[in-house]
Amino acid sequence: MSRSKSLIIRAIAVAGLAAGVWLPAAPQASAAPTIDAACPVGAATVNYSPGVTLSPHQTDLTFTGSAAPCTSSDPSVTAATFTGSGSGQLGCVSGAFDATGLVTWNTGATSSVTFSSVVDLRPSGIPVVVANGPVTSGKFRGDAVTLTIELIPANPLACLTTGGVTQTHGAATILMSHL
Repeated sequence: MSRSKSLIIRAIAVAGLAAGVWLPAAPQASAAPTIDAACPVGAATVNYSPGVTLSPHQTDLTFTGSAAPCTSSDPSVTAATFTGSGSGQLGCVSGAFDATGLVTWNTGATSSVTFSSVVDLRPSGIPVVVANGPVTSGKFRGDAVTLTIELIPANPLACLTTGGVTQTHGAATILMSHL
């Protein structure tokens, strides 16, 4: 900025303060996250032991799935498979669990992740798990990961039985990003 513009800005600021007018500084824009990998089209299977019912209870689970195509900051990353396991208080339409997982990229690189997950109903009535956590090692280490899986049982009425639902299938997405 030229010296004369700087003096004019200072003179306006001093005049405003003298007149009792205060103009706050413009808010700083927060940095948007950088997407390292986005895989919006996938499918997953989740297995439960014991089966989930309408009442949440302690349950172990495993999940597997795949997603493609992916867009990535690494152009060679175009697809992913994922596996994981965890446990928590789960029911057919609600619950929470912690899990660990492994994402294997089409390049052979892997990302180890840990999740804190919540199961909730979408407005459409479909139960969905949203799992968030960090990439703890491997490709994209330090990124935040979000794995979303629809939990559609083959027989929803099994939620009403003592054995419950032991397996669900549904659409899945993976997103990895950092600030």
